[in-house]
Amino acid sequence: METLTLHVLGRTLVGLPFRHKILVTASLFMLMLQAFYLFHFLVDFSQPIANRYGIQYGGLPGFLDVLLVLDPNLALSICTVFYVWTLWVVVFGYVKSSESKIRLALEDSNRKNAYLEHAAKILRHDMHSGVNVYIPRGVNSLERRLEKDPHCVEKLKLDAPMRMIKEGLIHTQKVYAGVTEFTNLVRPGSQIHKVSCDLREILVDYLDTTSYKNDVLIAKLVTAEVNPPLFCTAIDNLIRNGLKYNDSALKMVTISMLDEDHIAVTDNGRGMTQEEFLENSRPYSRSQNQREKGTGLGLNICVAILKEHGFTVSSSKRPEGGTVIRIGLK
Repeated sequence: METLTLHVLGRTLVGLPFRHKILVTASLFMLMLQAFYLFHFLVDFSQPIANRYGIQYGGLPGFLDVLLVLDPNLALSICTVFYVWTLWVVVFGYVKSSESKIRLALEDSNRKNAYLEHAAKILRHDMHSGVNVYIPRGVNSLERRLEKDPHCVEKLKLDAPMRMIKEGLIHTQKVYAGVTEFTNLVRPGSQIHKVSCDLREILVDYLDTTSYKNDVLIAKLVTAEVNPPLFCTAIDNLIRNGLKYNDSALKMVTISMLDEDHIAVTDNGRGMTQEEFLENSRPYSRSQNQREKGTGLGLNICVAILKEHGFTVSSSKRPEGGTVIRIGLK
């Protein structure tokens, strides 16, 4: 019917602009509405015929009953046309509504992605000069001056503060390296850069400047292809979760090999099933009745990093209490 209408208008379906096509479709709908009113007229007209044939008459169904007596094929054709047309109108309206929602969501996503890319640029470039250039220079300059006056260092008890500043700077540089690698993935077509590493060695080095290093026991691990800053960032999130959501008097996290292809991050905390793990891995998701503060993004980012490596992640709740996070390396 649409093609026939376009032919009468002297147009083709291909050559008709989409906006004009919507107008034609709307016009067709009005024609069908007029046809509906025509059917109401026919309903009234068919009343005597229904009485003649003894048909229980009532509205449009009664009219179709009359047609079934007079011409069954015509009645079937009319029902089919109305059914198909109604279905087409409903589907078309649903598709248009969905298309509008998808377009708005895409525009919102593109806008937020632009913000993210700008934030990533600031982290990669502008913060680099502060974290890796100016602050280290300032610390080195201060150390040289203090070395010339050891009595001043002893008198003012500057050893501990200087050590804390240096360890804090080293830890900040490690975290910054992970953030830089992660924000690099925002670039279109980017791929994670991996090198062969002793996993235990890079984790021990990463945790060396943290306040919770003594709460983590790292057994012998395998050598694998990873991005060191990103891999350590992901494992560090699992460690901090194991220590944070933990009501034990002696909190502990153990990292070991289950077999040659799987790493286990085990804690003695509250425990987390696979279903809870999948739910908490969603962005901004947080467990009900959770007392601790958080953004609900840490585990989501952790899982994303491990999946970027091609690893698998799963969770199970230990019978004796705590969680086992399994990381499949292959």
